[in-house]
Amino acid sequence: MICARYGLRWRVFLKRRLSRLKQILCFLFVFFVGFLGFLLFRRLKIPTSGLLGSIFATGILNAAGYYPEFEIGTFSFLAKAATGVMLGRRINRELFVHIKDIAAYVLLVSIGMLVVSLVTGYTIYYMLPDVSLATALIGGAAGGIAEMTAFGISMKEDVVTILFMQLLRVLFAIMLSHWIALLVGKAVPGKNAKPQLRINTKILYFYRSDYVLLAGVAFLGAWLFNTLKVPNGIMMGAMLASGFLAVFIRKTYRFGLKASYAVQISLGLIIGQYVTPEVIGGLQRFLLPGLASVIVTLTGSVTIALILNKVSPLDAVTCVLCTSPAGLTQIAFISEEMGADPLTTSIFQVCRLVSIIAFYPWIVQAIV
Repeated sequence: MICARYGLRWRVFLKRRLSRLKQILCFLFVFFVGFLGFLLFRRLKIPTSGLLGSIFATGILNAAGYYPEFEIGTFSFLAKAATGVMLGRRINRELFVHIKDIAAYVLLVSIGMLVVSLVTGYTIYYMLPDVSLATALIGGAAGGIAEMTAFGISMKEDVVTILFMQLLRVLFAIMLSHWIALLVGKAVPGKNAKPQLRINTKILYFYRSDYVLLAGVAFLGAWLFNTLKVPNGIMMGAMLASGFLAVFIRKTYRFGLKASYAVQISLGLIIGQYVTPEVIGGLQRFLLPGLASVIVTLTGSVTIALILNKVSPLDAVTCVLCTSPAGLTQIAFISEEMGADPLTTSIFQVCRLVSIIAFYPWIVQAIV
């Protein structure tokens, strides 16, 4: 009897270990595919090659039906938390004055993107008359893919249409934001460019033991914000926790380019999971309205960026990235690569997401 009991426990223990090993191996396989995409895009000299290359390679893998099934939640948590830690390095005592200075401009962008979302939604509705107005408005929102899809499910709308429109917006925004920022930066004089916030170079760097504390504090912040359901809470919690830790102990930390690429590839494979056969199958029906919605959204965001550039002390490139309808974490990496201030763009992007997630559902329900 005792031997049978211990034998059962051993089998359960072994089964759990094998399941975890399978999860890790599946992740490593998908990560390797994303890494190959990164190498290809870097060789082609495509901007943000880690992110875009990973999305491209893993998206093809998923659309072909070879994306292995594994629990991506843990890996997504770690990737977003690592992104937050990287952004937290920008937090210093000067930041709080900076936030106060840009509060009015953040409000301008948030309201502007709400209007752009409505215009995009109506564009989809008139180009797809067989789709409900609510589906079109949700599909055109410049919010998060997961949040808008969940809102569509709660309203029992066409989730496939919403997901396709949201995914198309994010993919094109990620691909084009770098080029649009460059074009606008060249076209608009940089006479009002504001120096980026820099960390005081006299501050000491972390010791090895400090990085253990940093990891623990960042994980705790990410877990807390995610539990409280703060929009993009994992990244925001890790960013604020790690940043405030650095301010508190009067040191700063650093990370290598390889770490940045690894996080970009991890984020890319998470987005690649959304490129399903169902989404590819909807290309014939949704491609033209989807492209039209992307054009409307990007045109609207660039218009707001130009207005922001006129009324604020921010340079044109930063303004474009502040109003870009791509994902927050992706824009943070693009900002870093282009030499813009990723923390400033993150503040604008977070407020854009919060305003749409908080207020847009009420607007849609009032309209329909």
